[in-house]
Amino acid sequence: MVLRRPNLLAYDWGLALLALALAALGLVNLKSATPDPALIPRQALALALGLGLAVAIQFLSRRLLFAWAYPLYALSLVLLVAVLLVGREINGAKAWFVLGPLQFQPLELAKVGLVLALAQFLAERPIRRVWDYVPPGLLTAPVAALLLLQPDLGGTLVVLFGAFTVLFVRGLPWKHLLVGVLALVLLVPTVVWPNLKPYQRERVLIVLDPYRDPLGQGFQVIQSTIAIGSGGLFGKGYGQGTQTQLGFVPFRHTDFVFAVWAEEWGFVGAVALLGLYALLLLRLLGLALECSRMADRLFIAGVGGMLGFQVVVNLGVALGVMPVTGLTLPLFSYGGSSLMATLFSLGLVLLVHRDRAAP
Repeated sequence: MVLRRPNLLAYDWGLALLALALAALGLVNLKSATPDPALIPRQALALALGLGLAVAIQFLSRRLLFAWAYPLYALSLVLLVAVLLVGREINGAKAWFVLGPLQFQPLELAKVGLVLALAQFLAERPIRRVWDYVPPGLLTAPVAALLLLQPDLGGTLVVLFGAFTVLFVRGLPWKHLLVGVLALVLLVPTVVWPNLKPYQRERVLIVLDPYRDPLGQGFQVIQSTIAIGSGGLFGKGYGQGTQTQLGFVPFRHTDFVFAVWAEEWGFVGAVALLGLYALLLLRLLGLALECSRMADRLFIAGVGGMLGFQVVVNLGVALGVMPVTGLTLPLFSYGGSSLMATLFSLGLVLLVHRDRAAP
């Protein structure tokens, strides 16, 4: 393995600064949102480690990264199996390795490994016929199945959307896309809905009417929307949000962190935060389009697709228009494993874009 000295002028600093801005704002917001002050130094440490990891991988090369695509994917599968055997159950999902004060969720590595493997495989294999979906399906299915066994529905949806993004960018025939949409419309009420567990069905029904269970499943959605609405135009001020500071919003430092921000900074602050995420996702799209190699485009698009999906779902849950899935807001919510993995993914994007013209 040959290390190389990074050329600072070759990087897209816009993407790096946007990610840093969101992570920094998330840390500031956490100080107001967290029910436990001890979580703040942990998140700060995760931020430092994530940045260190993102910098360290810049001494590698794009060629080496894609040479590791399948081994990294295989390692992620091994870890997903191992966590089912020896992992710790947290919030109903056996999805974590816990080593003293350190926690690691193999889902985060699996997301990168899958997108990297799909990008490597599909780079030279266009989608034209129905059986062309079999190999990418065989790559995606084990990851999705192992996540469902934890169970982690939110993580499964992120992985599936990332895989779909890679396939879409590779060039799905429109007739295939239309058939897929029609199949989804038919399968959801006939196959998916009947096989959902009772609590999963209730989460969907709560979106339609949160007051059907105002003190149970609907409580967090009701309190989140009240907090967001009470922020008004300019918010109540940092640390002054009544709904969040008095503990009415559950999981306010993870799943419902947006409610804290919106109550304290109001509509203006919420739009500013959404603007930063929009710029981040648009920059990822721009970087993908600047790459001439298909594998590079597919990888960057896959990372952007997964991040965008998490942002949309998390905000949708906070606003009460999507079922609760347990997905955090990337770079902003508390979670060292998620923060480090997101910075690692964006570091890989910078690496791939930097070497886009290298042989």
